[in-house]
Amino acid sequence: MNNETGYVWHYTVGTPLAAIARSGQLIPAAARAEVPRLGEQEILWFSRNQQWDPSATKDDALDRARHTMSRAALHARFGLYRFGLPAQDMRLLPWPTVTRVADIDVPEAMTMVASGLRCGAAPTDWLGTLTSIPVEDLRFERWTGAAWTPANLDELAAQLA
Repeated sequence: MNNETGYVWHYTVGTPLAAIARSGQLIPAAARAEVPRLGEQEILWFSRNQQWDPSATKDDALDRARHTMSRAALHARFGLYRFGLPAQDMRLLPWPTVTRVADIDVPEAMTMVASGLRCGAAPTDWLGTLTSIPVEDLRFERWTGAAWTPANLDELAAQLA
């Protein structure tokens, strides 16, 4: 995917912004396995996709809706946001290396690929890190419906809380 911005992105909707602002960081999340595996590490996901990664909306409240809602509908209902990290950041690991380092077994990784492909994502765009990233290390933007524009996380979190 064209990386014209020099950044990779952690895409999200508005629902977790207040918690992110309170914590001051993006925190890795566990893989969505039915039974958590001992030793499996949590991953903070980013994408090389410069517009939107269809696999990005992992919020439990949206789990069913995200599969049926278009990007425009998600934007209208929840707002779309992204946190950018320079693409060359040393904390990032490419797919599938990140799954091996996180000790995610191959069948589960293949399930992630299949799920991503079903929703229109490209797993080759995925990168991840096993560490939390402070928001001050990140660029924060909101989708206006036509373009990504710089935004203030604290102001938005206060509005959405």
